[in-house]
Amino acid sequence: GVTLFRSLALSCAFLNLMLITLVQPAKGAGYDFAPCGAESDSSAELRDGQGNPLLSATPVSHEFCSEWNPEYGYNGQRCCSLVMRSKGSRRRRRLPAKVCSRERFKPNFCDEVTEEQKEYAQGIQNGKLKDVLASIERDLGRHGEQAYCTVNNGFLAWGRPLMPTATNRIHLRSPDRCTNYGTDRMVGLLEWTGHQVAHEFSDEKYRGVQLLVGDVAAPRGGCLAGRNGPKGHASHTTGQDADVAFIIPSVNRAAPQSFHTQFEAKANWWLVKQFFKNPYACVRAIFLDRKHIRALAKVAKKDEEWAKYGRFIRHMPAHKNHFHIRVGDVPGMPGCPGMQQMEDDWEEGEGGAEAEVDTAALALVPGAASAEARRGPSSAQQTIRSEIIQTR
Repeated sequence: GVTLFRSLALSCAFLNLMLITLVQPAKGAGYDFAPCGAESDSSAELRDGQGNPLLSATPVSHEFCSEWNPEYGYNGQRCCSLVMRSKGSRRRRRLPAKVCSRERFKPNFCDEVTEEQKEYAQGIQNGKLKDVLASIERDLGRHGEQAYCTVNNGFLAWGRPLMPTATNRIHLRSPDRCTNYGTDRMVGLLEWTGHQVAHEFSDEKYRGVQLLVGDVAAPRGGCLAGRNGPKGHASHTTGQDADVAFIIPSVNRAAPQSFHTQFEAKANWWLVKQFFKNPYACVRAIFLDRKHIRALAKVAKKDEEWAKYGRFIRHMPAHKNHFHIRVGDVPGMPGCPGMQQMEDDWEEGEGGAEAEVDTAALALVPGAASAEARRGPSSAQQTIRSEIIQTR
C-alpha cells in the first residue's frame, strides 16, 4: 500500500513537471498548479481545481466524481479541472495547451449517455412521457446538486436531455453531437420558453418560427472540445450554459437550421424577457454582441422591464449570431442574487476579451442608467471575466 501511494505521488509530481515544461509562463508570471498526490487517498479532503476545499451542499466523494466527471483521471483524480493562476492576479486560467483531455477530441459525446438518460429520451420520443415540464418539476432537487465546480472547470451529474417535441417548437442544431444536456433548471427554462414560442406564434402562418438551441453540455458535462480539437467552449461544463439562436418571425417560411446574424429586435426582446421570466431558473446573464444589445434597448424605450433586465445582458464579442444564456441553481430574480459572484465564472477568450455592461445601451432608456448607478459598484456591475466561444 505504501509503495503504491509513493508511486502515485511520483506520478503526480512527474505530471506537474511535464505541465510546467510544456506550458512556459509569460515573463513575470508563474503558474500555481494544484497538487494531486493526496487526492489519491480517499480519506483526503476533496479540493477543487484551485486547491480549495470543494464546497457542496451534497456529499461528494471521489467515487462520485469518478462516476460523473468524464475528465476525472485527466484532472489528476480531482473533482474539478486543473487551473492555473498568474502570480499577483486573481484571474484563473485553463491550461492554454490541451484545454481538454485528448479523449474529449471526438465528433460527439453520445458514448457518455447513461441508461437513465436513454430511457428518459425514449419515453419522450415514443410518447410515454407527455408532460416534460411536469416531469422536471417532480425531479427538481431529487438528486441534490447537479452542477459541480464552476461553469469553466466542472461537470454535470444526472444531466437531463433537452428534447424537441410537437409542442415545444425546439430544434437542436446538432442532435448528433449529444451536447443537449443540462441541469433540470436549465432544461426547464428552455422547455418552458419553447412552449411560450409555440403559444406566441400559434398562427399557422408562423409555424416556421422555432427555438433553435445549440450546445448546452455533454451528458456528464466536462470540457466540451470543438469538432476539430481543443478550441471548444470556455464554459458549458456544468449544464448551466446554453447557446440559442435569434428567432425570426417570418410568415410562411421555414426557420434557419443554423445560427444566423439576422436580428429582429422586437421579436428577440420578447424572447429575452421570456428567458428572464421563466419559473425554473434565475438567469445570471445573457451574453450578446453590443450591436444587438443597443437594438434591443431602442425597441424597449417604453418598456419598464428594460431597467430590470437590461443590465444583465452583457456585451461579448463573437456573439453576433446567438444568445449565450447562463443560469443559476435556483429560480428567482435576474442576476441570481445571493449566489457566488460572477467574477468567479471567468471565461477567457481570444485576445482576453471580457464581458461588460453596455452603458450606452442603458442610457437609451430613461431610468435604466440611473437604476444602474443606484446599485453602486457591486461586483455584479463590474466587468465580468467571461468568455469567447468559437461559433461554428
